[in-house]
Amino acid sequence: EEKDIYVYLKDGKFYLRSDRKIKYFDMLTQKEGEIPEGKDYPLKKKMYIVGDKRIVIKQAVPSGKIDITPSTSGVKSNPQKSALILEVDYNGIKKIVKLLGGGFRSHVVGEPVYLKLNDIELKLSWGSKVIQLPFYIYLKDFVVKRYPGSMKPSSYESDVVVKDSVNNREFEYRIYMNHTLEYGAYKFFQSSYDPDEKGTVLSVNHDPGKIPTYIGYFMLALGLFLNLFNPYSRFGRLARMKFEKIVSVMIGFLILFSGYANSQENVQNMPLEKIIQEVKKIDKKHADKFGRLITQTFDGRLEPVDTLSIDVLNKVSKRTSFYGLNHNQIVLGMLVMPSYWQKIPIIKVSHPAIKKILGIPQDQKYFSFSDAFDSENRYKLFEAVEIARRKRPVERNQFDKEILKIDERVNILFMVFTGELFRIFPLEGDPNHTWYSPKSAIEKFPKKEAQIARLLLIAYFASIERGIKKGEWSLSDKVLEKIKDYQKTKGADIYPPERKIKAEILYNKLNIFERLIFIYLFAGFSLLILIFAKLIKPSLNLSIPTKIVLGILVTGFLFHTFNLGLRWYISEHAPWSNGYESLIYIAWTTILAGIIFARQSPFAVATTGILSGLTLFVAHLSWMDPQITNIVPVLKSYWLTIHVSVITASYGFLGLSALLGFITLLLFIIRKPDLKDEKQIQIEVSILETTRINEMSMIVGLSLLTVGNFLGGVWANESWGRYWGWDPKETWALVTILVYTFIIHTRFVSWMRSTYTFAVLSVIGFSSVLMTYFGVNFYLSGLHSYASGDPVPIPTWIYWAVGIISVVILLAYRNRKIRCI
Repeated sequence: EEKDIYVYLKDGKFYLRSDRKIKYFDMLTQKEGEIPEGKDYPLKKKMYIVGDKRIVIKQAVPSGKIDITPSTSGVKSNPQKSALILEVDYNGIKKIVKLLGGGFRSHVVGEPVYLKLNDIELKLSWGSKVIQLPFYIYLKDFVVKRYPGSMKPSSYESDVVVKDSVNNREFEYRIYMNHTLEYGAYKFFQSSYDPDEKGTVLSVNHDPGKIPTYIGYFMLALGLFLNLFNPYSRFGRLARMKFEKIVSVMIGFLILFSGYANSQENVQNMPLEKIIQEVKKIDKKHADKFGRLITQTFDGRLEPVDTLSIDVLNKVSKRTSFYGLNHNQIVLGMLVMPSYWQKIPIIKVSHPAIKKILGIPQDQKYFSFSDAFDSENRYKLFEAVEIARRKRPVERNQFDKEILKIDERVNILFMVFTGELFRIFPLEGDPNHTWYSPKSAIEKFPKKEAQIARLLLIAYFASIERGIKKGEWSLSDKVLEKIKDYQKTKGADIYPPERKIKAEILYNKLNIFERLIFIYLFAGFSLLILIFAKLIKPSLNLSIPTKIVLGILVTGFLFHTFNLGLRWYISEHAPWSNGYESLIYIAWTTILAGIIFARQSPFAVATTGILSGLTLFVAHLSWMDPQITNIVPVLKSYWLTIHVSVITASYGFLGLSALLGFITLLLFIIRKPDLKDEKQIQIEVSILETTRINEMSMIVGLSLLTVGNFLGGVWANESWGRYWGWDPKETWALVTILVYTFIIHTRFVSWMRSTYTFAVLSVIGFSSVLMTYFGVNFYLSGLHSYASGDPVPIPTWIYWAVGIISVVILLAYRNRKIRCI
């Protein structure tokens, strides 16, 4: 027993006191902290104290007039079966009681202690409570299904037998993620499994009020939906509203690998120009055929080498072409001509300190694989990388983060040069359907299979050497077809259909999402310029250029829709399962919002074009990964399509609202209230019209966000038995709902009823959406987090954006007085 740490109960709450500083870890917020020396510290529920001692408190106050006060005794350090020592004081009779049990989520049942104090009998225990079910469940079998060739679970399933002796029933059932067992008003969810994969963990829920709850959700969603079609609702009145002078401009949208390596000459002293001339001898047509070869990623996904090549270059160089060579030519060249490509600067670097370690000029943007090693083949970055890795993510500075990225790029290139990244040989009869790299296939395959793989490789590299020397690539094409035939024969169980391979190569070739950045921005800004030109000089006839820009924008939207469908077909899941996919979907819904309100206001289309372009730009920044990947088991549900699509679509409408608010503020700046000429009337009409569409878009966005949030509660209840867990994303989604509910209802507050105020709030309110999406995904830990709390740097342009918005708000303030709608 220790004397330096104790817990006491005061006013129904537990407090901790210690003679020294104690560190703690909060199970709720996943954050560490420190308890000051000699101070009373209120213990929250689910608090885990870390140090020499460990304590888990489940706060509970016994009923009756009983005063329970802990002694100054300590707590044992075993978190699975801890002790809580209490002093029970009843009418002057005091007894020390040691309660053995477990803490929060320990799954340890407390050992009861029976006490008799004068006229009362007490049963005290600390730990989990046992609930006896009216039936039994027997685990018949448990299976973990993994993605082919990887350890990543695709699904885990429990085959159980339900035995109900009371009702004389017995049946088998399979429980897996998003497929629950419901029996006797209890619901069993697949939660986890034992490390040895011989036992399963099921979570249990008893919710007799599910049907009334779902009915309430349905009625809420129905009411919000009907509100959009009710001619007497606020939305309906805004949709019908007409002004005396409406600008006639109606604007719309959518602009729219070793045989050959051994024969290579020494390139150590060869000039870079000569090296580049040599690598350019790789034939583009053959390289593209090489790109159609299938490879298996480390998470088990089968994809064309074409996709792998793009992913490699995106990670290493942030480019997909160099020196007139496309991604397939470069990666094939790295495989068959490694000594040449090791001398070519292709690894992107920007940090000055890293350039100094590498010994390259500060104005150089790329360095070669050879630059990372000294004359004795020692890795120059080794010491800096090791120091960075030993630090916790939150303690890493910008240099640490950059050095780890550079180290990753060097390692990726090493795996390309050695061929380890190309898992192109399937092993027939492998229960996990694992594919192997050339080296691994020769080493691990049975003797006959290994010999076949070795002969195919020798033949292919020899044919490549012949092609480079003579410019004749027909033999290389034939050998490549033999390797493809080998894949189709030995890996027939999982080999993808030819149409899917062609679809993925088409997706890579079109690169539509990245191309749309310029198209959307060009169309949006062009429309905005045309609108303001018409406002300044109403006599201008801009209908033809407006229709042209509108046609470009609409065409871009059609291509955007096509590419979303193509990615859905390739990945076999809805294209909004990660950060990159959700951004390209938000961009699509933003343009859709502009289409919906195109006839209502020309500003709607222009602003959605700009916002969609900016969203796609952010999606293609270096910290976003556009790679198509397999998804975790919990996302294998139709709820992914329903919940995420609805709640993410709301961001597009709320984004449109923010931009329309910003446009309104700009109109306030150029407005001159003292003048009443035609131009000023036009500006005032535009302010009122833009505000009307702003509020309509906000109502649609808030309705979608609210319905999407409750749909998330349904998904959570159907998947793991709880509607709401105060996950950071859930919490911020609720905050956003409250923020926009407040903004929409400010018109009922007399001193806030102002067109200017509404515009300002619609701009500022979007920060809550940004926090819900970016802040939670990349800065907070939780179920919905993409970065698990490892924060990404805050871009500098955000500070500029805040500054510009603040200046615009201040400048618009002086001309703020205008009638409300």
